[in-house]
Amino acid sequence: MGKSVYKKVLLIFLIIVGSMSYSGEVKAADELNCILCHKYRGLSRIDETGKFRLFFINHNMFSLSPHGKVKCNDCHRDINVVPHEPAQKVNCTIECHIIEPSGQRRFSHQSIEDNLFQSAHSKYDKEGNLKEFSEDYPHCKDCHEQPIYRPLSFFKGSKPGVSERAVARCKTCHRTGRFADIFYTHVTSRLQKTRRPNEIVAVCARCHGDKAFQKRHNLDDVVTSYFETFHGKAVNHGSERTPDCVDCHIRPGDNVHLIESKTSPTAAVNKENRSMTCRVKDCHVDAGENLAGYHVHVTYDDPEKYPVEYYLLLFFTVLTGGTMYFFLALIFLELVRRFFPHASLFKSKDH
Repeated sequence: MGKSVYKKVLLIFLIIVGSMSYSGEVKAADELNCILCHKYRGLSRIDETGKFRLFFINHNMFSLSPHGKVKCNDCHRDINVVPHEPAQKVNCTIECHIIEPSGQRRFSHQSIEDNLFQSAHSKYDKEGNLKEFSEDYPHCKDCHEQPIYRPLSFFKGSKPGVSERAVARCKTCHRTGRFADIFYTHVTSRLQKTRRPNEIVAVCARCHGDKAFQKRHNLDDVVTSYFETFHGKAVNHGSERTPDCVDCHIRPGDNVHLIESKTSPTAAVNKENRSMTCRVKDCHVDAGENLAGYHVHVTYDDPEKYPVEYYLLLFFTVLTGGTMYFFLALIFLELVRRFFPHASLFKSKDH
């Protein structure tokens, strides 16, 4: 009984506080008025497992994201009361209430999950059994941890989208609601990467840069080796014209979730396909076979996997160090002779 009274009091309190401070503007996607409470940055609690949970929603960012027209209960379907009971994890493959225009069917991410399960990141093997350390393999929210909206812009300080004139042309026909703005924002955000190259590398590095993860799956330190290349150094300095992980590990025209192992015959980084991957329009169009033979992810301290690279590095290290120290010794002896012209290690019998 006491718990029921507590919930009623809390509900009344939230309604009163929300009505005093809420601006009154309710977006179409927020018919249930969830932002009434979730607009507060400090809205949080400690869950049953002792983990800190933050429930703040940046509504401006969300409304501009690809999910801007999705209603809250389209994804959070088990939340029906306020205060909420412990909610289940969102299933990204359920059908939304949005009709996908090209097929006139309810939209679902199921096909994307199917691509993921065909890739090297699938937690299942070819027989459908869970792989060893299956908890290490990523799912939707491991990479898409927050709604990201990156405006399509060509100059610093420009507004989201290409131009306001383009939106105005859309509004010539699409006059009701905010359809033109929302649709144009959605399309333009999909005409480019949603993340900068250095952000994509950082997402991949969450797993591939973890030493324990590398050891469990017998993988090289591909993050460190990538940053030792010209590509990695350019990305590290802010270049957006340089290939990142996705550019090389996805075949042109394939879904970005379909990353395959280099041993797969159809993989973009398979030795038979690398030259075509390098020859895409935005990279090395006239690249020859020799360029594609370059090993990007070389672990130089592993003589078993990369013996040629290991011993070449060792040879040039010794050669460079030996040459440098030889000439330093000559310079030192020359200085000694200049300061002590009559000094000698061995005196002659005549002297």
